[in-house]
Amino acid sequence: MKKIALALSLLSGVVFAQEAKTQSLDPCGSPKEVYSKYLLDKCYEGYFKAIMESKKNAEEALRIANEANRKVGDLEKRVGALEKISEDHERRIKALEGRKPEVRPQLEVRAREWRAEEVGTIYFDSNSFNLKRSEAKKLDELASRLKDAEGEILVVGFTDKRGSSKYNFNLSMWRAQMVASHLVHKGVDVGKIRITSYGKEMADLLGKKYSEQRVVKIFVIR
Repeated sequence: MKKIALALSLLSGVVFAQEAKTQSLDPCGSPKEVYSKYLLDKCYEGYFKAIMESKKNAEEALRIANEANRKVGDLEKRVGALEKISEDHERRIKALEGRKPEVRPQLEVRAREWRAEEVGTIYFDSNSFNLKRSEAKKLDELASRLKDAEGEILVVGFTDKRGSSKYNFNLSMWRAQMVASHLVHKGVDVGKIRITSYGKEMADLLGKKYSEQRVVKIFVIR
């Protein structure tokens, strides 16, 4: 009797196992009686990993969303600051447009008319800037008149046409400086004296003779 019951039990188990083979082999969807605890643990481990991966993805998505919101907030702040600056400029422009133009009295400006008066001519020997005794005496008399003269005193040096331009320019400047120094020595205010020179380029305007070209001319500018 016992042997018959055992045979029937084994026979029913074989039939049930054959039916289970025809079903899905997914441990999570199969009866616990058929599969081992190891297979069930693998099933639950897969579930756990899927849940953790989903959580991780969700946290990353939330982080990205928060970062995007922060950047949008910063951009909105910048836009707001620019709008305030623009509004401030508009207010200033409107204020300037509303101002009435300041009317200033027109001043009549007239060009000053300069007048040059030649007051003396000092002659020099050829290739020399030393004052001759006769010319120094003329300068003494002229200095007494120029002490109280109004305006500026212009001392201009010249040379004759012989020699190079560079040498004659220097020579004419030395002659003008010699005359100006003598005037200052005789009491003429140095702040009123101006010196210039033209070398030999203006010689023909002074005369045809060399002696007429080796001069220093003195002017009073008013």
